[in-house]
Amino acid sequence: MDNIIIYGGTFDPVHNGHLNVANNIQNYFHFDQFIFLPCKTPVLKDKAVATATQRIEMLELALKKKDSNFTIDLSEVTRDSPSYMVSTLEHFRQKLGEKIAITLLMGLDTFLQLPKWYQWEKLLSLANLLIIQRPGTCDINLPEEINQVLLAHEVHNDKAIKIHPSGLIYRHNAGDFNISSTWLRHQLAKNGDVSDCIPKKVLDYIQKNNLYKFRVPNGNIK
Repeated sequence: MDNIIIYGGTFDPVHNGHLNVANNIQNYFHFDQFIFLPCKTPVLKDKAVATATQRIEMLELALKKKDSNFTIDLSEVTRDSPSYMVSTLEHFRQKLGEKIAITLLMGLDTFLQLPKWYQWEKLLSLANLLIIQRPGTCDINLPEEINQVLLAHEVHNDKAIKIHPSGLIYRHNAGDFNISSTWLRHQLAKNGDVSDCIPKKVLDYIQKNNLYKFRVPNGNIK
């Protein structure tokens, strides 16, 4: 194995936006391993509604019969401390050694919050960053700290992040999949139709386990 990509998130719940991004990225880059990394205690987001076990089980259902290189890593959900990405990347680097190319996948909104992350300056010493850029996005209003990071680390060769162990940023348009887990939870709570947004097996699991106050069509909470 020469390279991996890590896709972190609460996945509360996992939805077709997550899966479409993952499929598009993997079909384009062909990483040796694509790792979904559910977090236990998000630092900059609200606490997850579903339990860690439930989120993992939904993720497992969503990934059945998907790309064989898709895996789930539980290192964050089994850790007692908050989900600091720098600690996770240190774990992977120690486990895989210095020569494996490690890439962290994140959306543009997350990338713009990077200066708020714990020890964020260390991230690029441990991994590359693959930023999902929305169609039509420009750099005009990027924060100065982000501009400086891009000037120092951005590359335009899409093969570089699979070769270099760390230190590079590559921006990629993986399509516009505007689905939010927060929005989905609100829709589920009011019996909205989200069948186009969530895999059927995951939606069945949500209903069976009464997650997000899922209501049956008569309006009663099941």
